[in-house]
Amino acid sequence: MSTRRIFRIDNSEDKKTLKMQCRPVKLPDPNLKQLVADMFETMRKAHGVGLAAPQVGLPIQLCIVEIPAEIEQLDDGTEVEVAPAEQYVLINPRIVKTSGDEIMRDEGCLSLPGWYGMVPRHSWVTVEYQEPNGKVRRLRKADGLLGWAIQHEVDHLHGVLFTERIRDLSTLRDVSKQPDELVAA
Repeated sequence: MSTRRIFRIDNSEDKKTLKMQCRPVKLPDPNLKQLVADMFETMRKAHGVGLAAPQVGLPIQLCIVEIPAEIEQLDDGTEVEVAPAEQYVLINPRIVKTSGDEIMRDEGCLSLPGWYGMVPRHSWVTVEYQEPNGKVRRLRKADGLLGWAIQHEVDHLHGVLFTERIRDLSTLRDVSKQPDELVAA
C-alpha cells in the first residue's frame, strides 16, 4: 500500500480534475484492489471518513467510506469497542432515493483541509453500487455519518464540490488552528 497525493480545491490544476464528470469503472479491473488499498491508507493518514477517486487524480466512479468504530468508556476508565468500524467500497454508485428533507451539517473535505461550512444534505439516502467483484448492491436509507459521507463522495464523482453546496458562504471558515471534533470526508 502507498499513500497518494490528495488533489486540492484551491489549486487550479487540481480543481480541473476535481470538477470532471467521472467515467464508470469497467469490472473486473485487476488494478482495483491496489487502488482501493491505497485510497484507504491515504484517507486514514489524512484523518478522513471518505475519499473519491478524483481526489487522488483519477476521474472514475469509485469512492470509499469508513465509519470509525464506536468506543465507549467504562466507569473504570477502560475503553470498549461496542461497534466495529464499517468500510464501504462504492463502484459506479447512484443515489436512487432520498429522504426528501434536508438537514444542515458542518462539513469539510480532504481536498480543502481545515475548512468547514454548513452544507444541506438529505437526512438519508439509498445508494445502488457495485462491489469490486461486480456484484450490484443496494444500501437502503443510509443516514447519519454514513449517509452524509456517501452524498459528499458521490458529489465528487459528478464534479460537485462541498463549497458549491454551501448556501451561506459566511459559514465557511478555517478551523485548522482550533482543535475540534469536526470530520472531513
